[in-house]
Amino acid sequence: MLRTLLFAVLMSVSALAQSVPVRQFLLRIEPVRKDFTMQNMTEEERSIAGEHVAYLQSLMAQEKLTFAGQVLDPKGLWGIIIVTAPDLETATALLNGDPSIKAKMFRGEVVPFRTVFARGASAPATPKP
Repeated sequence: MLRTLLFAVLMSVSALAQSVPVRQFLLRIEPVRKDFTMQNMTEEERSIAGEHVAYLQSLMAQEKLTFAGQVLDPKGLWGIIIVTAPDLETATALLNGDPSIKAKMFRGEVVPFRTVFARGASAPATPKP
């Protein structure tokens, strides 16, 4: 009985998640140069990195950027950027507008994303019986 109830709840949550339009996207970026670190950037890369930061700040000011951070993976640095956009094409345009992508210092991908829990945010919608 408990398994049946749990299954029903999980299916309801899954159905709800599929009915909610995706408006957030995760932009995963990584350096093209394999041995890239923050410590061994060339002067040109440093300049592009400054433009990248300014671009992210402009997205924040436009309320399109929710979060940006560096992943300190021992296998190599990469970044996560969470943006709000009406559709995948717009999110892809935000990625491609990044100076670090344009200069081919970083490459990236766009993945639909949905925040479920965040400190200070309201709880996600729960299914109605």
